[in-house]
Amino acid sequence: MTKSSIVTYPAVFHDNEVGGYTVTFPDIEDATTSGQTLGESLVNAAIVLGQTLHHQPTVLPSATTITELMHQYPMAFIQFVAVDLDQVIESAVPTNQVDLQLIQ
Repeated sequence: MTKSSIVTYPAVFHDNEVGGYTVTFPDIEDATTSGQTLGESLVNAAIVLGQTLHHQPTVLPSATTITELMHQYPMAFIQFVAVDLDQVIESAVPTNQVDLQLIQ
């Protein structure tokens, strides 16, 4: 069996003042990002999580439970974010990217 490089941490999505989301990882101090939509914010969260942990030389921190975070951040959206540390993406989604829509 091979060692897995996939890690999962909870992310906290806060509404920001300019109409979008700010994303923080309570267990990963330097991992913060944002996006104009929830989807863009989720993609950027996976990217920043991977970049931050990929360059971290020490043992990875333990993940806080979602239940505990729900008590700490009752007005925020909380979602687990998974990333493969062997396949870290180097840049975030551009903030001016147009959302894909189904054209009929």
